[in-house]
Amino acid sequence: MRAPHRWRRATAGAVALVTAGALLAGCGAAQGGAAAQEGIPKEIKLLGVRDLTGPVAYAGIGGARGGELAVAEINRQGYLGKGVTITLEEVDTAGSIETASAEMAQATADRTVHAILGPTQGQQAATVAPMVERARVPTVFTQAGSDGVVIGDYTFRATAPMDSYYHLATEYLAEHGMRDVSVLYNATFPTFAEIGEDAFPRQAKEHGLNVVSSTPVQSTTQDFTTPVRSIAGKDPDAVVMLLTEPQSVTALTQLRQAGYDGQVVATSVQGGGNVRQAGKHGIGLIYPTDFSPAQTSPVAQRFVEAFTARFGERPDTYAAEGYDAMWWIARAIKASGSASREGIKRGLQKVAREGFEGVMGEITFAGNDMRVPGVLVRWNGQAEELVEPRP
Repeated sequence: MRAPHRWRRATAGAVALVTAGALLAGCGAAQGGAAAQEGIPKEIKLLGVRDLTGPVAYAGIGGARGGELAVAEINRQGYLGKGVTITLEEVDTAGSIETASAEMAQATADRTVHAILGPTQGQQAATVAPMVERARVPTVFTQAGSDGVVIGDYTFRATAPMDSYYHLATEYLAEHGMRDVSVLYNATFPTFAEIGEDAFPRQAKEHGLNVVSSTPVQSTTQDFTTPVRSIAGKDPDAVVMLLTEPQSVTALTQLRQAGYDGQVVATSVQGGGNVRQAGKHGIGLIYPTDFSPAQTSPVAQRFVEAFTARFGERPDTYAAEGYDAMWWIARAIKASGSASREGIKRGLQKVAREGFEGVMGEITFAGNDMRVPGVLVRWNGQAEELVEPRP
């Protein structure tokens, strides 16, 4: 991946001032500059504002790489017209809400930026979403599953909510007679809290499952000895584990060491080989995900081959989301016939109404929010394999 472009940084103490000033400037940005011109110019400038370092850099880097591959294909194909090129620059939010706000403030005020790929962290995204709405800059987020992200005409999300396809795991447990289930979840991570406290219990009840225990932990929790011993003592048919990537490796290892040998169900966070760090303890782990390189559709397999050739490794779910997000923007420009901020906004909405086939499958939308079929996969110790083959 290219070395990321870096905008001039504002100090944390100056963020509020920079943000407020940029909001005013951004509101007038559409009134002038390259990004306000209707039609399709020879160069269309996009900016990625996401974590490239820090604890969730894997999501930002994956999205950036997927976007980079898509841009290369779009430009090579002349998809938007002869001689028309998209440029994609990246800026690192480094896990900081203050940095994300400052970078987004400058981006929305820059009248050469046609659209933005927004932060992957939910708290960052929810903080900057009102800013891009007021500045009227179309912004497509990946990940960022929190409430308060897709809030108006200019905010879009190219990641389906995890709870919209988590039923694949619940149905699997019911179909295989795994009735008693324990839940271990990160209560400070909004997506996991939503599934652990609402979506999964509701789905479990619908499918005749019995939640025998539900244990919340914090994002700062690093030792799971006490909760996993309690879970192992109950010996449920399955354990649903809703934890961040580093937490899940520790919890899974400690759970197996506590003597539990039943089925463990996780999330797409364990995808892309992240569970490999758990060694033998990760074998047999299943989880629903919006994309897996094991998917068999021609579109998915072409993407896997192209990504592997470019980056020397198979794509993860974050790369697939970044790739489909970029193609959503390209389709939007073509659909509206304009790369202006208003044109891209109109086009994104038009494509969302119609849907399209992406590497994640047949993509549909709920308003400006993406939906995908999802797949259920099993980690075999070396790679993901489909539990049930799906298109």
